[in-house]
Amino acid sequence: MNKSLKAGFGRTDVTPKLGVRLGGYGVKERPAEEIFDHLHSTAMVLEQDGNLAAIINLDWICIEEDVVQVIREGTRKKTGIASQNITICTTHTHSAPNTLNFWGWGDREQEYIDSAIPEIIKSVEMAKSNLKEVEIGLATTECLAGVNRRRIEENNAARFNADPHGSFDPTMTVAHFKDKSGADAGILVHYGAHGTAMGINRLVSRDWCGVMKDRIESQFPALTVFLNGAVGDVGPRTNNRKGNGLSAGVGDGIHSVREVGYRSATDAISALISIKEWRSDIVLKTITEEIFIPYAPLTSLAEAEKELEKWEPKKDEWGTPMCEYMHNKAVIEAHKKPLLKGRNFTQTITSLGPLAIVPMPGEMFSGISLRIRRLSPFQHTLCCSVTNGSMAYLPTRESRHRGGYETWVGKAAGPYLLAENIDDALVAENLKLLKKLSAC
Repeated sequence: MNKSLKAGFGRTDVTPKLGVRLGGYGVKERPAEEIFDHLHSTAMVLEQDGNLAAIINLDWICIEEDVVQVIREGTRKKTGIASQNITICTTHTHSAPNTLNFWGWGDREQEYIDSAIPEIIKSVEMAKSNLKEVEIGLATTECLAGVNRRRIEENNAARFNADPHGSFDPTMTVAHFKDKSGADAGILVHYGAHGTAMGINRLVSRDWCGVMKDRIESQFPALTVFLNGAVGDVGPRTNNRKGNGLSAGVGDGIHSVREVGYRSATDAISALISIKEWRSDIVLKTITEEIFIPYAPLTSLAEAEKELEKWEPKKDEWGTPMCEYMHNKAVIEAHKKPLLKGRNFTQTITSLGPLAIVPMPGEMFSGISLRIRRLSPFQHTLCCSVTNGSMAYLPTRESRHRGGYETWVGKAAGPYLLAENIDDALVAENLKLLKKLSAC
C-alpha cells in the first residue's frame, strides 16, 4: 500500500517599495507609483515517505538561474528540501519589479530581489509547517481567458493583435487538495497567458491571475497556487481595441485585468465544482537530469562588426538600438572563445500520480505545450513557462520562420540565439524524462 501523501501551503508578501523600476517593457522610466494589489510568494510543499518537494508560485515577471540557486540553497538550509526538488514558477506579471537582466530593457532590481528572497524562503517554511494528509481531485476545462497574440497582418508580419482563430493551448487544469476531515487544504491552477492585461502603467499588480486567485479563494477557503503555462504566443483576451481588432499584447489597465481575471476564475471554479473523484493513493515522484538546449550558429564575426558599427550611434537608446548594440558586441567577444553548440539545463519534473509539472526556462510557445501533453504518459502534463530560469522566448519552428518580436528579442539575452529546432529539442528531452518518471 502506498504511503500517505501530505501537502501544505504557505504565502508571504513580496510587494516592493514604491519607486522601484517595473519590468516587462523597454521603458527606461517606469517607477512604481501605486500598489494595485500585493505581490505574493505562494508555496506548496509535498511530502511522502520522507520524499519532499516544493512548488513556488512567485508573482514576478521572470527569474534568472543564479537567483533560483540562491533561493533553492536558502530553502534547503531552512527546510531540508533537496535543492533540485524546489521548483519556482513565476506568473510573468509585467507589473512587478524588473527581475531580469535584458539588454535594452535594463538591469534587474537587485536590491528588491535581495529583500524578497527571505520572504520567498519563508513561504516554503510556512507550507512545510502546514503539512497534513490530503486527498486530491483533478479536473480540466476549456478556458478562453487567453488568445493567440500573433495575428498575421496584410503585410505578412506577426503583430500583437488577437487572432481568435489562431492556435493556442486552451486547457485549464485544476487540482483540489482536501484534508482528511474534508476541509479545503489548497488549490492548484494551471493555465497559460501573458500577464500583460494591466498594460504599461506604473501600478504594482499580479495582473489578471491575481484577480483569478482572489476570486477562487473567496469561494474556497484555501490558498491557490497558480502555474502559468504556454505564454510565448498567448496574450490575455481583453476587450481593448487595437486597429480593426483587439489587442492581445497589452490591456488597458484595471478593466482588462478584471475582465480576464474573472473570466479565468469562472472557469476554474466551475472545474473545481465538477470534481467527483477524490484520491488518497497518489504517489509523489521527482526526477532530475541534465537536458541539452541547442544554440543556433553564432552570427559571423564580419556581420557582427558591421551591425555594431550600425548601432553604435544609438547604443544608449532603450529597446531595439541598445539591444542590437550590446548583442553584437557580445557576439564579437564570443568569437574570441571556443564556439558553443548549446548548453545544459538541470531539469526537475515533479509528478503527483497522473499529474506532472514540467518547468520551461523561458516563454514557451503553445505548440510545445500541446505536443508534450499529447505525447506524455501522464494524463495531466503541466508545462510551466518562465520556471527555474529565463532564456527569453521558446518558439516553434514555424513561428521562427514567420519572425516577429518573440523570435528577435532573444538577442537581449546573450550572444547566442536558440536553435531553429528548439521546440523539437524541448519536446524530445522532456518526453524522455516523463517516460522515465512514469516507469519508475
